[in-house]
Amino acid sequence: MARKEKLPANVSSFVDRHGKRRYRWRLAGRSAYFKAHPNTPEGQAELEGFIAQRTAEPAPRYAHGTVGWVAGRYYSSAAFLGGKSPTTARTATLILEKFVAEVAHDLITNFRFDHIEALLLRAAEKRQNEKGRMIGGPSAANNLRGELKPFFDYAIKLLGLQRPNPVDQAASISVPKGGFHTWTEEEIQQYRAYHPLGTKPRLALEIFLWTALRRGDASSFGRKHLKDGKIEVTPSKTKDRTGQVLWLPAAPQLVEAIEAMPVTGTETFLVTDYGLPFTRAGLGQRMRKWCNDAGLPHCSAHGLRKAAARRAAENGASNQELKAVGGWTTDRQVAVYTAAVEQKRMARQAMAPVIDFDLANRPKP
Repeated sequence: MARKEKLPANVSSFVDRHGKRRYRWRLAGRSAYFKAHPNTPEGQAELEGFIAQRTAEPAPRYAHGTVGWVAGRYYSSAAFLGGKSPTTARTATLILEKFVAEVAHDLITNFRFDHIEALLLRAAEKRQNEKGRMIGGPSAANNLRGELKPFFDYAIKLLGLQRPNPVDQAASISVPKGGFHTWTEEEIQQYRAYHPLGTKPRLALEIFLWTALRRGDASSFGRKHLKDGKIEVTPSKTKDRTGQVLWLPAAPQLVEAIEAMPVTGTETFLVTDYGLPFTRAGLGQRMRKWCNDAGLPHCSAHGLRKAAARRAAENGASNQELKAVGGWTTDRQVAVYTAAVEQKRMARQAMAPVIDFDLANRPKP
């Protein structure tokens, strides 16, 4: 029995009257047809376009001044699209779609700070979705807050209202410090021991560890990025905003993992069981399984990006050097990944003279 084809969320397939298989995306009353297979890089680009694209006029079923009416204009405005990469716009759209779908017919003027706080508190609750995956949490709540603020800023200006933004007045949700767990050296070795060279899980780890790429960029990483013993990559998150190109050394450990593979994809090194490139979410889900298999349920793909920064920092890399590796643009962004390393360094510097002083002044036996 043939296995059912795995497709991105909200994508379905059917055979048309000419016997050709076609793929369709549908969400919140909108739909579009793919020209390429949705699991190919071209199809993924089409999908991002479907999600990000909006008509200038709002859907007629929403009355003037409602959330749905404002959303119809906001998605195609400079306030929403200005400076966003396709990946960032897609993420922002997915966050807002859930809010809009729930309160589309509610008037903007009816929203107060306590309504926003209720939405944020509910988003902060961790729970399982219909697919059994854990969703929600403090970070999810603050991501929602980050998208609601410019949305209501735009709505207030669009409607000519003289009132403060209710999102500004709402209390924020505190997020535990640390975020994604940073892999330790012991955990890296444990994963390698379970997933040997020549396996897809091992190749994934080496890609994340030696490129510090995000999931979306790691899923599209292939031979086209290897040039003269170096890696050339333009991070998708900053591609449209800065066009930043990163040149990284092709670490022997990464090259070894690539050459050990019996088969790699033609476009990307990592491919699904169907021989197609992973989507960003798909690669994250597979890493989740591969980590679980290795007895590391607390580890994740993004934690390897943090581990790459930690390793560089522990071996003396400066903030500017770390930015060159991971594509970060500010010291504040780098600090998220290196705070623990910096604490250890300063503690060592502070205590070393005290230890030496105490040893020097001990009574001699």
